[in-house]
Amino acid sequence: MSLRDKLEEILPTLLPTREEDAIKGTELIARVRAVLGDAYSDRSLRSQFSFIALEPDSCLARVPNGQGYYLRGSDETASLHNVFTDESDGYAPHHKALALAVRLYDTAGMGVFVYPPEGDTWEHPDLVAVQWPAGSTDTTGAYIIDPATPQQAAYRSVCVATAEDAVECRHAFFRALACGLWAHETELLIVGDDAEAAHELTRLATQFGVGVRTISANEDVLTDLPRADEIFRATAADARAMLADLQQPPLAHPRRRTTALLTEDDMPAAAAARQWAEGCIARGRVEAWELRVAVN
Repeated sequence: MSLRDKLEEILPTLLPTREEDAIKGTELIARVRAVLGDAYSDRSLRSQFSFIALEPDSCLARVPNGQGYYLRGSDETASLHNVFTDESDGYAPHHKALALAVRLYDTAGMGVFVYPPEGDTWEHPDLVAVQWPAGSTDTTGAYIIDPATPQQAAYRSVCVATAEDAVECRHAFFRALACGLWAHETELLIVGDDAEAAHELTRLATQFGVGVRTISANEDVLTDLPRADEIFRATAADARAMLADLQQPPLAHPRRRTTALLTEDDMPAAAAARQWAEGCIARGRVEAWELRVAVN
């Protein structure tokens, strides 16, 4: 029995039934270990918790700010935008930048897997843009994968940064490089406008094969934009219009890799995005909400 199957079997007996009683991941790991022992690492367990919680019909629910887990009730529905909200209702500049990034890729027809914002982590990218196998959209808005085509997605690891100078941009670049070694492509999305930084990023991108895109929005511009959750919920037409005023031509395009430089064992958090996409492909159907984003 796989770890996923074991967790789905035991979690209903370990989770509190009310959101207000939600337990943090550390406590849930301790409860799981009491049943399964120490055969699995903390990283493996956390990765599986994240993936299971993404499934709207799973038993595991995560509170909106990502700080705890509880037993999902049958009358609950997955929220698609609370990753962009915080104690200031989505006014945080980084959350707005992340919301813009999601709309940049999803309006281009890519699936977007978003990791909960965890600050400057090097454990995983901020989001993964998924290029689905060939298919078409049905009348319900779901993307139906053509069974006659190769059933493999392409993954683009994306880090988002609101860097204000060349030093911050350099730091963001190498974070993007490190977080994307498992994917087919790696890209850095810089929200800001610094000519000196752009010159250095172009040089680094040429050397390391990392794509670099820019959105010209300083802190004042971000402040004037709608809340992050409103950007996320905007129609495709409104999102494209907003991005048309901000998006600049790419500084560099990502170089496609045929062989990953790191495996999921080296970067366990990357497994959640791949498992989500492979689940969609196995069903042959990418639901409309999944086509956009896979964090609840």
